[in-house]
Amino acid sequence: MSGGLTANGAGPAEGTPSSGPPPADAGEAGSRTRPRPSPLPRRSDSGEPLTATETSDPSILPLDDVGIGTRIRRFLLAPPALLTMVMTVLAVLVNRHRLALDLAGGRLLPMETLGQTWSSYLASWHPVGGGSAAPAPAALAVAGILGLPFGSPGAAVSLLLLTALPLAGLSAYWATRAVPVSRKRRAVAAAAYALLPPAIAGLAQGRLDVVLAHLLLPLVLAGAVTVLRGGTGRRSGGWLSTAAATALGLAVIGAFAPLLHLLVVAVMLIGFVMFPAPPNATWRRAVGLFAVVLLPLGLLMPWPAVVLQRPTVLVHGVGAVVAERWPSWGQLLALDPGGAGAVPWVGAVVVLAALAAVALRPSKAMLPGLGLALLGVGALVLLAKLPMRPLVGGDPRPGFPGTPLLFIGCGLLWIVLLAVGTAEPAWWTQLRTRWGKPLSATPWIGLAALSSAAVITGASGPLAGGQPAGLPVLAPSLTAELARSNTSVLVVGSAGEPVRLTRARTARFGDDDIAPLRASGARLERVAAALRAGQPGETSAAIADAASAGVQFVVLPTPAQGARALAAAGALARSAPPTADGRPVLRVVRPVPGAELLGPALAAQARTGAAPPIEPGVSGVLAPTQPPRVAVRVASGADGRLLVVAANDEPGWHASVDGHPVQVVRGWGHQVAIPVRGSSAEVRVTRSDVSRTALLLAEAALLLFVAGTALPSRRRQNR
Repeated sequence: MSGGLTANGAGPAEGTPSSGPPPADAGEAGSRTRPRPSPLPRRSDSGEPLTATETSDPSILPLDDVGIGTRIRRFLLAPPALLTMVMTVLAVLVNRHRLALDLAGGRLLPMETLGQTWSSYLASWHPVGGGSAAPAPAALAVAGILGLPFGSPGAAVSLLLLTALPLAGLSAYWATRAVPVSRKRRAVAAAAYALLPPAIAGLAQGRLDVVLAHLLLPLVLAGAVTVLRGGTGRRSGGWLSTAAATALGLAVIGAFAPLLHLLVVAVMLIGFVMFPAPPNATWRRAVGLFAVVLLPLGLLMPWPAVVLQRPTVLVHGVGAVVAERWPSWGQLLALDPGGAGAVPWVGAVVVLAALAAVALRPSKAMLPGLGLALLGVGALVLLAKLPMRPLVGGDPRPGFPGTPLLFIGCGLLWIVLLAVGTAEPAWWTQLRTRWGKPLSATPWIGLAALSSAAVITGASGPLAGGQPAGLPVLAPSLTAELARSNTSVLVVGSAGEPVRLTRARTARFGDDDIAPLRASGARLERVAAALRAGQPGETSAAIADAASAGVQFVVLPTPAQGARALAAAGALARSAPPTADGRPVLRVVRPVPGAELLGPALAAQARTGAAPPIEPGVSGVLAPTQPPRVAVRVASGADGRLLVVAANDEPGWHASVDGHPVQVVRGWGHQVAIPVRGSSAEVRVTRSDVSRTALLLAEAALLLFVAGTALPSRRRQNR
């Protein structure tokens, strides 16, 4: 049933029907009083409800009385609901071979438990690469926070990957809410963004940095625009909460993809300088710029310092080291990053749509989108011209172009969206009248091409549930023994690939992003080269060096290399069950479980920086401990003994003998060593974590402040 509502409140008293014409001064009275619409239908002079033609008066608001079925139908057919349903179906089809909660593979190493993840992030020393005091990547903290509701970071990250398509579509749809375009066209643009080729390729290849950037980039860019406008937009809400929320999103991006973080900061700085400040918004713009640029750095400390010291993180981002192949510039022109999950040339539909929009309906409002695309192209040139060695070693290689291509995709879709939202010129109206059906079908053809490519190729790639492809998985008996003895495993890759040394487990998420000591990386590469070559003398020396560092198992790339190394190692190593993918495993006969007490002769040899002896009978007394905290009671013996800890020597180690501080020296050229006198004594070795604890407390306080500020207050919501 349809009726009308008076807009000026000049009719009879509320709740009574009108019985006559309104008084002559009704309009004048209505202009002085607040409108008071009535829920009852307005009636004519005869007392009958007004018809549709009679309610054409703009002062009368039509009222439709609909049932619950109509409301549900309207909700389900609304553009955001349709977008979510379609993207969910596509997500199931794309991930049809990996519907699990333990996804790993490609650049995504297996996740640890929730407690282990937080312990790794909070620790000031990490048993990776023989020991490193470098800070853990901030991505571990993000994974730990995501895992809190689920009790497992692995399950949380897997759900994030499986729902990436609908989440990215909703993110793009929400980010464009201030654009004067119909909801239908916004939903089409959001679907195109969700199906961009670099996003599908990043998902198939296990690139968590690309997936998170895909989800957060539209929201962060929209927040940046609101901050640059000084919070004067009609839908901007509270400018301070928007700035804080944008800073949080940018911090998450910076934890995984520092290059994209840098691009967003460049957008903020360029926009602040080039675009004039709205009236009475200069102070808000300055404070918002300060918040968006500096707060993420405070939330990520000390990770930004690692990025500055090791620029390779800027190029490669966060994730496991994998082989990278730079695509051709023709592929990049079509938004194709290369590798699994990408179909050549399908992304050209987005590029062609943007070119058509600029050619047919140019507008100054498209300049920011063009600027985004140019910044993305600059990032691609940087990645192509600056191949770098990964953080954990290996040959120099280019970075993955996925995140810059997402940046370019945002700019291109912004241009397209503005083109369909501007006022239509007369010639365009005539063209649409003549070719209406073909033109209206063009966006759907483009979406069909993107969807088909995603479904066909998105299911491929190394990302899978269960045992990750391409990663060594030890036999269950060896895994249990490794954890029980707290010794290490050395994984030797092919020539040019990094060498991984981890304690009590194989590599996990975040290990490849902990910066090793430069000398330690070079030493591990020499050991790996000797083991791959299989020469008798060099192999024995490499096994002895690995044993002094606590290595119990050595994984080699091929069975032939394993057989040569086993024959050359002699009595220092034995054969062990191979990994799940068939790689040979050597068991080191006498690994150091934490520390070793050397006699005077060996101690003198160790202090000179010589290599550990290869003779099986020449050794010290093993002391099972767990660095970095070592507590050993040594019995009486000869003077000049040395306690060597299976950990790399670097600043920050402290030692005491019977409570008296002693100087830490170096053993075997790279390990922590403590001189021990002849009498019995209690030796303690520790690392101070006071500065790390203080920094974490400051970060926690800043995170609580920013998160609380990002929540919009009820007053802002009501307004």
